[in-house]
Amino acid sequence: MNAILEYWPALAQGLWVTVWVALCIIPGAALGAIALGALRMCDAPTLRWPAMLAIELIRAPSALVLLFWVFYALPLVPGMPRLSPISAAILVLALDGAAYGAEIVRAGIETVHRGQTDACYALGLSKLKSFTKVILPQALSQIVPAFGSLARSMVKWTAIVSFVGVQDVLYVGNYIRGQTYDTVSVFCLLAAVYWILTVLCGAAFRAIEQVLPLNRALRTARLSVQAIPDLDAPAGAAQ
Repeated sequence: MNAILEYWPALAQGLWVTVWVALCIIPGAALGAIALGALRMCDAPTLRWPAMLAIELIRAPSALVLLFWVFYALPLVPGMPRLSPISAAILVLALDGAAYGAEIVRAGIETVHRGQTDACYALGLSKLKSFTKVILPQALSQIVPAFGSLARSMVKWTAIVSFVGVQDVLYVGNYIRGQTYDTVSVFCLLAAVYWILTVLCGAAFRAIEQVLPLNRALRTARLSVQAIPDLDAPAGAAQ
């Protein structure tokens, strides 16, 4: 283990790369999931069917195969750009997370009562304002917990970036293992690192849940109900 600690600067750099990739792909996947999920629920077939097709095309191959295709095969197509390893990794993982998250968004939107949409139309709100101001804020109370679980998985997905040469914590760990031949200690350390990252990710999403408008309103309503005295209780019980 002492030999491994000699490489701590490289480990710290690799850990920062892993954290940076995670911080890029999770918000990117969230925005993409909202867009795809909304289009997936759209009444217009010209928008709904392309969204459904995009979701299935992205989800069909594994993330690793898709990463290899974007990094190695896409530049061979005339007119297509050659992306850097980290750019290709962020793009693929964000798209993959968006495709899986789109179904979470769809399910969350479906939990909002249809009467909310009808009320928005009665008030003359456009579909975009109805979605962003009324439907989505209510659906977030269902979307965020489920997306938090997906985000924890996405933190672990970052390990595949090492296959295209991104020097993340797994890439550095494999290098250290080759130098020290201490396989058990290296992979125990990597397991602990990913465990800590996923725990922190879960804690961040639990904190986000606490500040959602609907959740705050429900907590306020519960506190108000608890503050009301029980009028049916015997007089002696209230003393």
